[in-house]
Amino acid sequence: MAAGIGVFIFLMSHSIAPYFANRPIKGAAEAAFKAQLDRSVPSILRNFDIPGVVVATVVNGAPSQTYAYGYANIERREPMRTDTVFRVASISKSLTAWGVLRLVQDGKVSLDAPAERFVRRWPVPPSAFPVRAVTVRRLLNHTSGLSPGGDTYRRPDQPAQSAADLLRLGGAGTEPAALVLPAGKQFLYSVPGYTILQMMIEDQSGRPYADYMRDTVIRPLGMASSSYQWDAPLRPRTATPYVTDHGASPVDIPQDQAADSLFSTAPDLARFIAAPLPDKDLPAGAGVLSAASVAELYNNPADLQYSQMAGFAPDEPTLGFFLEPISGKPTIVTNGGYDPGWASRFYFVPQTGDGLVILTNSDHAQPLIAHIASVWSSWRGLPPTGMTRTYRTLGSEADAVLSLIVTLAISLGAGLLLEMRSDAKRRFAFRRIAPATNALECILAICTVGLWVFAYRGVRAMPTLNTVGTLVISLFVIVVVARIILPVRSGYREQTDGKGPDFTGDLVDLRLPAAEPVDPRPASAPAEPAEADAAR
Repeated sequence: MAAGIGVFIFLMSHSIAPYFANRPIKGAAEAAFKAQLDRSVPSILRNFDIPGVVVATVVNGAPSQTYAYGYANIERREPMRTDTVFRVASISKSLTAWGVLRLVQDGKVSLDAPAERFVRRWPVPPSAFPVRAVTVRRLLNHTSGLSPGGDTYRRPDQPAQSAADLLRLGGAGTEPAALVLPAGKQFLYSVPGYTILQMMIEDQSGRPYADYMRDTVIRPLGMASSSYQWDAPLRPRTATPYVTDHGASPVDIPQDQAADSLFSTAPDLARFIAAPLPDKDLPAGAGVLSAASVAELYNNPADLQYSQMAGFAPDEPTLGFFLEPISGKPTIVTNGGYDPGWASRFYFVPQTGDGLVILTNSDHAQPLIAHIASVWSSWRGLPPTGMTRTYRTLGSEADAVLSLIVTLAISLGAGLLLEMRSDAKRRFAFRRIAPATNALECILAICTVGLWVFAYRGVRAMPTLNTVGTLVISLFVIVVVARIILPVRSGYREQTDGKGPDFTGDLVDLRLPAAEPVDPRPASAPAEPAEADAAR
């Protein structure tokens, strides 16, 4: 027990606490934030096999600084730069929401009207649920009842599938879109919902979706290195995506433009998340949306329940964004994108004018994102983000499990050693552990190793936790194997007649020496007369 408690304390102080503590003082200069990143990010990139990351900050409602670490391409040793281009996956939906709100602002679309009214041909087949309940707002906040669908990709040299065909026929590995739930009753993250919004934008604007977004949202916000198409000027600056366990991967182009296909840089996304925040130069909305439209983006209907996004903290869905509300604290607005080879996230706080953008070219960079977000929230005096809270919990739980495992391993090993020592004194092989117990211990060992392999990717960015975990699991497996093998090697064999255990060792040495005859009479008893006469 003492050993388990010792492991727990060691990991809490050397793995969990340093990972989420020792942060810049609230209100310190941004140099303190950068200094903390300079100390911690390179080691996390190395420990977690993440090629690189670019971080951009927003302070007082305006873009501030950008920091780059690691490599855009490992094989060519090409360093990550502040203007490196990433595919930001589902962050695309947040800009799409701006495009839809601009149509609403121009009077071409109504948020609470049936979406079919604004699409020339409704692309979803009839279902048991009324289509008129599928409003524009419900498409934006994923409560339309449409099926989840999935992202589909093409090579850059392949022709794009039209949005209507994508919904009607589905893509590689995805089914055609369908209305599977009554609209407005439940959150269900839906890629097809945003493809319908793409069709609506094209029908109402009379222009291709990428062109409309470029001229209506992207260029007016000053996002010079962003596009819903992989334009030729962006290609030389695009990072190489690295897929878990597969290494470098070609850049795939998503078929579902509005939901997934935005290419951008950290400074451009910093401009985007700063756009809703008024500063000394621009009003809220940066001239693209009115202040009322910006407020509508974060309006969360009261009848919506919390949702669980990507296994992380509960978020409240809004129009293209998600909220992380904490009672009595400023609400953090967020969205993230996770596709093969890419992981990205942004945060901003309308009440304080703070923001953060994190872009990586790896699809297992969530612990790094959680770490950077924890440094940022501490520096700006904000509550920890949902992803930070999740990884704090993950680290603490991993610590507790490892402590229990080391306690169990030491207990089993100590019992084995004591039995061996005791039986050695008796000079015969020690008693074999029951086969049923062996089987249970084997199952426990296999499950323990499996769980550690599964959890390893999530905790190995935490200093020393991966090393200690591997040692603890190895110790436990060795003890279990020893409890199975050593009794057999010590001469034990099963009795075939069912009368109990038998031993192959020589038991002759265990026989007691023959006892000498002992006179039962007391030493002081008088001799019998006959015996006395005979003696005379």
